Amino acid sequence: MELKTLRYHAVAVAILILIFYIISTLASNLVVPTRYTIDKTAPVYLDYAYYLDDTKSLTFDDVISQPELLTHQPLTDIPWSFTQQNYWLFVDLENKSLHKQNIVAHFDNPMVDHLSIYRLTKNNKLIDTYKLGDKEEALTLFQYSVPHIRFSLASKSSERLVLKIDTLGISKTPVSLYRDKEFIDLMRSQTGIWGIFAGVLLMAALYNLVLYFGIKDRVYLIYIGYILSALTLMGTVLGFGFYLWPMQWQLYFHEQVVFSNYAIAFFTLAFCTMFLRYHKDNCWRYKMSVWLLTFMFVMAIASLFIPEYIAAPMFFCVMALLYIVCVILIYNKLRSGFRWAKFYVFSWVPLIFGAAIQPMELTGFLPYSFTTRHALLMAILCEVILMAMALADRVRFQRERSLYHATHTQQTKLLNSAKLKQAFMALQTQERSTTLCLIKIRHFNSLNTIITPSQGYALIKHIAKELELELSHEREFANLDVDLNTSPRIADLSSGVFAFISTKTQPQNMLEELLKNIISSLPKQYEIKGLNLQLNYSIGISNAGQSNDFEYWLKRGYLALKQAKSSLDNVSSASNGNKLMMDVALAAKLQKAIKTNSIALYYQPQINLLDNQVSGAEALLRWPDPEFCHLSIEELIILAEHTGIINELTLWVVEQACKDIIAFTQNGHPNHTISVNLSAKNLTINNLAEKVENLLIKYQVPAHLLKFELTESAFVDSQEALIQLVDELSALGIKVVLDDFGTGYASLNYLVNYHFSELKIDKSFVFDLPNNATHQVIVQTAIDMSHNLGLSITIEGVETQEIHQLLKTMNADRAQGYLYAKALPYTDYLHFLKSQYSLKMLDSSF
Repeated sequence: MELKTLRYHAVAVAILILIFYIISTLASNLVVPTRYTIDKTAPVYLDYAYYLDDTKSLTFDDVISQPELLTHQPLTDIPWSFTQQNYWLFVDLENKSLHKQNIVAHFDNPMVDHLSIYRLTKNNKLIDTYKLGDKEEALTLFQYSVPHIRFSLASKSSERLVLKIDTLGISKTPVSLYRDKEFIDLMRSQTGIWGIFAGVLLMAALYNLVLYFGIKDRVYLIYIGYILSALTLMGTVLGFGFYLWPMQWQLYFHEQVVFSNYAIAFFTLAFCTMFLRYHKDNCWRYKMSVWLLTFMFVMAIASLFIPEYIAAPMFFCVMALLYIVCVILIYNKLRSGFRWAKFYVFSWVPLIFGAAIQPMELTGFLPYSFTTRHALLMAILCEVILMAMALADRVRFQRERSLYHATHTQQTKLLNSAKLKQAFMALQTQERSTTLCLIKIRHFNSLNTIITPSQGYALIKHIAKELELELSHEREFANLDVDLNTSPRIADLSSGVFAFISTKTQPQNMLEELLKNIISSLPKQYEIKGLNLQLNYSIGISNAGQSNDFEYWLKRGYLALKQAKSSLDNVSSASNGNKLMMDVALAAKLQKAIKTNSIALYYQPQINLLDNQVSGAEALLRWPDPEFCHLSIEELIILAEHTGIINELTLWVVEQACKDIIAFTQNGHPNHTISVNLSAKNLTINNLAEKVENLLIKYQVPAHLLKFELTESAFVDSQEALIQLVDELSALGIKVVLDDFGTGYASLNYLVNYHFSELKIDKSFVFDLPNNATHQVIVQTAIDMSHNLGLSITIEGVETQEIHQLLKTMNADRAQGYLYAKALPYTDYLHFLKSQYSLKMLDSSF
């Protein structure tokens, strides 16, 4: 583990220790157990007795007049139950001190319906009567939430308190007597715990509501339902609900306390089901959970109409079913490896103990105390905190899983291009060398036609494992990810392409040799159902250089990989000066330049060798903008072809050529021709010949002044469409030129099937023409053949006067090349036409 991580963990542990210290200090100051009653803090002696009136018919006078009915036992021995009966409690007080004692009698049951308290003298004469209980009116909030009375006990005197408890609900009413100071301390502790409980739960509810709006997961709404149900139940049982809700609401909650119990049970099971994602499984456990939820909902509605003393025992039976179902759900998920559910499992520990303590304390199995009285509250508080941690752990796990799916291929479980990009950007930030290395299984797409997808994924994983092993021996290849078990270096880019990054600054040939050694160690065969597949690999290399554009870097790698297919050693590198990348943003700028006429046509003259005069020119596309003038026009044409704007570009060129033909005529050159290049992609222009005819008519251009030069790539793609186009253009009077004649494998065949007007000899036969006898024979044969077929011929690539003179001797018609002029902008070309000084010197002996 990194030192930085250890420091953060140390800080987290220190914060945890501080929090526990604060909690312990707060607890010591708040919790004042019930052992501080008046009989333990003052010379006041107490004696107890009780009587259970199962007929609910005896009056105060009846009970006082029949002392033999009383059972003289501590009040903790009273057999509290849900049976409907009146409880009569007697507390005798004797103050043996010389001072008056101010006493507070606390009756810890805010849900009692009617609580009548009678103060009597030692001789059973009535001193005072008090009426408490949630059915009584005109009480203060404090009396409702904390039933109590205050009175004074004179020095050396005795009194008797008689309590009558008459309620339909929970009848157990612990009685404790305190001096003022101890009672205030008790209330401080009690209200402090209430405030902490309500504050934590309300903040948890608000926080999870925010999470719900952000994440849109229903489990947060269910969790909020659980929190509010717990707040309602504990506010009802302990009395602080009077400070949370309107008085009428709280009194209604008292009457329907069993419903609140069902609500918290319902949300407990619903949360368990949703949190553990059983709603995604739809298995028998999910159906069992839904059945119990439905049953609890029905029982909750029924509890609204059933007396509490009947509904409460029924609820405790349902609770047993709840525990059984939840244990089944949790155990199954733990067994299946739900590691992120640990906090949720822990949250059940305090709930089980707290929920068990409450009924045991209410029924007398556990003695009443301040601790047992608030055991369920503290259990719920701990559970809410642990459930919040469980939800956070669940979110963390889901985030990790989403991140895993975002950075790994679903089928092979290998890292994908997203992780490759992340590693690339990290290395760029560190200013380290980043050379992309791509290895492709050759003919993988063809293999996929004979093997199943699963077999293809198995093949990829097999080769990836071997490649990972080979890369692990070389320190120069960067780790794309780091976990406890592996440090993978390769990413799966699909279609049998693996990517990894070299961080070593080295000559390109050294990296190429290293990669060749690596692929020589990769499997050459792979068996699938008895078939031995023969495997070969290609290598593509892309150096990022100064660029931090991942997409550009990756596209260059794919371009190198594509070029490697035609390489003898199956290796290709894409350097910074390599071919222009197919960039959408650049294509968009090119398209905008077309629409705004920001591109231009430059003209390279074609010379009539009979008189050394300009007879026409080839129109060549240029982009004069300083930002793009350095770009290769050939690659811009490829870019236009790949992005589908080549047709738009071609029509612009034809229209501009028509405009310039008219301009040449107006400037004294009425017979000047312009040649425009067409590519295979132009064949997709609907009704191209018709569109050209419309332009000729629009600008009143004589058809014979416009030429179209066709390269062999156009012929290969669509023979029939091209034959039709050549015929249509020829019918308009437009001359069609066979460009680069002699370089294609079927050039002679084109002369038979197409109506060409002219041939154009490729410059590859011209640059060494004076010294290459073979090329001289080819060029001379082409000239003679074209004349015999009634075609004219143009020779391109003329760069020396010697070649010029040789072509005149061979009887060529026209020539084109740097000897005469390079491609010139329209204005410069017009000046060239007017002077033609350099052409006059061609036949000079100097």
